Amino acid sequence: MSVKDIFNAMQVKIEKAGINGEGIGYIDRKPVFIDGVLPYEIAEIRITETNEKYMKGELLRLVKPSPFRVEAPCPVQHECGGCALMIASVPHQEKLKLDNLKQSLIKYMGDVDFRLIKPMVSNPVPLGYRNMLKLPVKSEKGKLVSGLYSTNTNHFVKADHCLIHSDGLETVKTAVLACLDDHHEEAFSFESMNGIRYIILRGFETQFQLTLVVGNNVLSDDVINDLMKVPGIASVYLSVNTDRHSHDPFGPILIHKAGLKTIPVFLNGLRYELSPTAFFQLNTVQASALFTKIVNLVKIEDVVLDAYCGVGAMSLLMAKKAKKVIGLEINKESVKAAIENAEINKITNVDFSSGDVQKVLPLVLKTEKISVLVMDPPRSGLSAPMIETLLNSNIPHLIYVSCNPSTLAKNMAELKKKYEIVSLTPFDLFTQSPLCEVIADLRLIKSV
Repeated sequence: MSVKDIFNAMQVKIEKAGINGEGIGYIDRKPVFIDGVLPYEIAEIRITETNEKYMKGELLRLVKPSPFRVEAPCPVQHECGGCALMIASVPHQEKLKLDNLKQSLIKYMGDVDFRLIKPMVSNPVPLGYRNMLKLPVKSEKGKLVSGLYSTNTNHFVKADHCLIHSDGLETVKTAVLACLDDHHEEAFSFESMNGIRYIILRGFETQFQLTLVVGNNVLSDDVINDLMKVPGIASVYLSVNTDRHSHDPFGPILIHKAGLKTIPVFLNGLRYELSPTAFFQLNTVQASALFTKIVNLVKIEDVVLDAYCGVGAMSLLMAKKAKKVIGLEINKESVKAAIENAEINKITNVDFSSGDVQKVLPLVLKTEKISVLVMDPPRSGLSAPMIETLLNSNIPHLIYVSCNPSTLAKNMAELKKKYEIVSLTPFDLFTQSPLCEVIADLRLIKSV
């Protein structure tokens, strides 16, 4: 601790955890956000940022640690920021996520019956559960290394082995980097606009789909051929991305270079074929549990509208039980994949089409009597026009799948004008991180 820190240090009690896993204390009734601390710890901090409504602080030392604190097994956990809750035991992580859900409900909805919240569906594999990685690449001593950018920064943190990736992903990633080193490939730079920028790898069991995000350079056939010799590699793609401000590793150009165009994943008795950009849940085991819960909420006589259907993962599972399923998705490539997945599984009582849900839904309701609407929107939640469309639809049953308890609660505060909450079921899909998935079961209030 520097002399400056000693004079600026102050003690604060951490009262609760924030939605990003940070600790929150209060100084003169103003919240202070501090990374690396847990509720009810007493921490010595220094203030690093002061705003009108909040402050940010840096942990200097723990005065009184939480009994639920554990030693993070990852050596760069404190730098990376991706696994903010790795400093807590897994049961305590689940408690913090439930607390955040409750706090969000109170903030946006006021008085809420917490008995509606079902027990957390725990992740049976708290490490090594991710089936996909997207990692930036840098050069270090003439070798390519992968890592991550520290949260909300451009600071590259080298990570030889990420503990939440499956062992298979990490093994293949290491072999891919070694192969690229053998061919003297370099990391991307904005000066040359050439080089390897990201390595993207998705895999299930023994088949892995590799996408290298590059600049304007073209990898030789020799490089591609040797990459295909890496054990487990089923396909190689190149994606060109030279945009300095891009938040998505994938660039606008995607080129299939070798091997399979799609790789299969088997889930709950169905087979899905995935392209590199197709969305699929990152935790296969917990995705199975999540989908099973949704299917169990659907009845045999239901006509279901899957409002953000993606490649049809949930749609096809529901179609095995429901009378009919209609899948909507704004991304045309995803709709094409969903149709192909329906054909692969010989499921005929499902129709997929592309379009903006809030615009297409009123048209669908004119020709179909929808009894259940399933929604899995992005983290930002439902838009105001979409909520208005739902309130005017009078669909009897809504199933809202959310990855953000805050926007879920905010949306339900509007939907409760016509819908009652039957249950909220939280799922721990992303152990070690503060993220939590929730299935909200909403029913139309008959008297409205």
